[in-house]
Amino acid sequence: MNSYKPILFVLFLSVLLFSCRTKINIGPQTSGTANFYNYVALGNSLTAGYEDGGLYQEGQINSYPNIIAGQLHVFNNSGFVQPLFGPGQQNGSGFLHLAGFTASGNPILDTVNTNLAIVGAAKSAATGQLQYLYAPTSSYTLNNWGVPGIRLSDILTPGYGSSAGNPYFQRLLPASQTYATYQQVVVATKPTFFTCWLGNNDVLGYATSGGTVPITPPATFQALYTQLMSAMLANGSNGAVGTIPDVTLIPYLNTITVAKVSAMGGGAPVWITTGTGTIRQATSADLINLTVAGIGVKNALGAPKGFSQYNPLLNSEVLDASEVQTAKATVASYNASINQIAAQDGLAVMDINALLNQFINGGEVDGIPLNLNYITGGIFSLDGVHLTPRGYAVVANAWISAINAKFGSSIALVNVADYRGVKFPN
Repeated sequence: MNSYKPILFVLFLSVLLFSCRTKINIGPQTSGTANFYNYVALGNSLTAGYEDGGLYQEGQINSYPNIIAGQLHVFNNSGFVQPLFGPGQQNGSGFLHLAGFTASGNPILDTVNTNLAIVGAAKSAATGQLQYLYAPTSSYTLNNWGVPGIRLSDILTPGYGSSAGNPYFQRLLPASQTYATYQQVVVATKPTFFTCWLGNNDVLGYATSGGTVPITPPATFQALYTQLMSAMLANGSNGAVGTIPDVTLIPYLNTITVAKVSAMGGGAPVWITTGTGTIRQATSADLINLTVAGIGVKNALGAPKGFSQYNPLLNSEVLDASEVQTAKATVASYNASINQIAAQDGLAVMDINALLNQFINGGEVDGIPLNLNYITGGIFSLDGVHLTPRGYAVVANAWISAINAKFGSSIALVNVADYRGVKFPN
């Protein structure tokens, strides 16, 4: 989910720009009161098609905006251009691959590091971000403006597309525009219809970092969202917005549970460091992140990590119960603002939490069983945050249903069974 905080790794990206449309069988459709001629997608990593801890061509092709655009082409729209990685660079940043399972059933993950779009030197020692990217070589006007890592609080930042800003945004811009703001760039596309799924990262970073990354204040969030929608609608366009998911539901925070860690220690209590610095025994209300490392490894005092108050899990490795409530309250506040602004501006709303709630206890779509479990659930990819192609298809259908309901259109849904979940080893 959108998110994007570099959880597992970040590598270099190219800037080759290509257009691609998902091939889907489409029946008779009507546009209702909407004009889909020039469809533009605003958003973060989820909009870009990020999956398995990386941005690569297969994920881009199966991004939910590209799936939606495939259903819209019957309206003689102007096409849908994405910044796809080209031949020989199709693996983009690199990504996680499921190589197999241990004897105890734990997944073995490795990193795909061939056919990458890497340019220049290693990551910046100062920021951990990419330093060098290909300069733009295409005059195409993009339709997918999904930028991994972007927060709503970044959309008015000058230079966000420069080498000092976000390299995922930088790769989308010609050199002359690197100091343009995200809002300026997307408004300049003059869409007749847009989708906007920004705001996830304003709280997701807090959740995945154990509460160490600051949250965008709700009042700031509301003001920025109001301003962005006003700017996007000024040219007579219309669109749909997506709410913010409950970030505490993702597999990244629900796979390595307190109970499972305790079982690793023979039933011993699990010790954690809370956001206030308190060291205490964990409860089921505390959420341990997927990338926690070194459980059971003894420190210089001989105390095993996680099983001793003298070697507790780090604050950054656990979203404690109090922080869970903070994250939930923030999401609720953000969503109240989104729904209020959408109602005022006549926008459709894709309610992601209503969608996710259908799969908490398991559900079925197009004959495919789905749930929110890591690897086996079908919806979330190997990073535990972003979606699989199947997950993106489910989300694309949710967007289409919301648009149809609001504008009286009859855009056809896609067959979710046509898209894969996690790719298992042969």
